[in-house]
Amino acid sequence: MRYEIKVPIEKNLLTSFHNWINFKSKVYKLYDDRIINSIYYDNENYTCAKDNLSGISNRSKFRIRWYNQDKKKIRLEIKRKNNNFGRKIFLDCDLDIKEFKNFFSYKNEFLKEKKNYFFLSKLKNLDLKPKIQINYKRSYFMYDGKIRVTLDKNINYRLIKFDEFSNFLHNDDMCVVEIKFAPKDSQDALKIINNMPFYPKRFSKYLRGLYLGGIVNYI
Repeated sequence: MRYEIKVPIEKNLLTSFHNWINFKSKVYKLYDDRIINSIYYDNENYTCAKDNLSGISNRSKFRIRWYNQDKKKIRLEIKRKNNNFGRKIFLDCDLDIKEFKNFFSYKNEFLKEKKNYFFLSKLKNLDLKPKIQINYKRSYFMYDGKIRVTLDKNINYRLIKFDEFSNFLHNDDMCVVEIKFAPKDSQDALKIINNMPFYPKRFSKYLRGLYLGGIVNYI
């Protein structure tokens, strides 16, 4: 597991971020930017969202993800969160994106294949439905070869209702910096966090998208 610290910033402050990232001689661009596309899943009662809102320390998110326009390389992910620690359980698949409504269900025949049972067992008896699609551009940086810094911008949300995309589409005026590091690198991470022109704050793209769509109350 690793620490994941989020720092939301407004779009008009991006210049300050780039000035900070360029100032640090140990920070370098890791690789090219790419578009991240995700669809988040939850049950009818939005239990995952409510767990997050309530601040439950040990919680999960369920999503599929693909990069840029490559819809033939889809990854199913379960993101486990324990306070500021995060880890992912993932499964690469070749399922047709058009069938996205059934991806996170114990009824999914693909998950019942023997080699994929490790993933199905994490779902237990859950039959989750798609709730929102989120996409954004991510930039990747590395500090001193051990602390990862990402910048997510141009974040777009699109609600999904009754397994169909709704007319709700929102472009966010916020960006998100994430700092990810192993526990052994905590002291080095603290140094760069303290030198940032911004402050860490709790932030969830999933909750924010639901909030902007009028589903949950979230600041």
